[in-house]
Amino acid sequence: MQLELKKQKKKAALMQAAYELFLKKGVPMTSVGDITARAGVAKGTFYLYFRDKDDILGAVSAAIYRQMLEEGYLKMCAGRTESFTENLIRLSDAVLDYLAQNRGVLELLRRGGRLPKLDRDSSLWRSLMRDLRQSPGRELEGKSEEEIFRTLYCLLSMGSSVACPAILRGDPEPVEQLKPTIFAIIRAALSPNA
Repeated sequence: MQLELKKQKKKAALMQAAYELFLKKGVPMTSVGDITARAGVAKGTFYLYFRDKDDILGAVSAAIYRQMLEEGYLKMCAGRTESFTENLIRLSDAVLDYLAQNRGVLELLRRGGRLPKLDRDSSLWRSLMRDLRQSPGRELEGKSEEEIFRTLYCLLSMGSSVACPAILRGDPEPVEQLKPTIFAIIRAALSPNA
């Protein structure tokens, strides 16, 4: 038990060090040696937990993604409505706000090639499906779970590709100005007639 706790602490220290260095120096300029020095562990310890820098980048990206979605989901739950679509828009709004307030994180995710994606095994997917089943709305009535997954996956992917340049460069305009259009697309895609 004690040994397992020590291992978890070392892995967490490596991930925290990598996160801080990736944000400060960028992924290309950060070495495994930089990460282990910052974490205060021997370089060989790194390879007990991660294959290489890309592996730890993937782990850091997944942790950021999980935190962002969990925070967004909590905000959605705080303002929950009876409409699955409106709840999904609240979640999207919270995620866009998180990224706009944490542009360095967005840049890290974008440059690391690990933009958020929906995963069937994720707690977010399970939570969204639970919400959909409990929603009295008829937005996705008659659609299979596979059709719903594909729809939400496409919406998230398209939203990410639009939101990234809007947040980072204001291209084609700031994300706040694009939100109404993004949300209208979500409403249209999830309407009972879609």
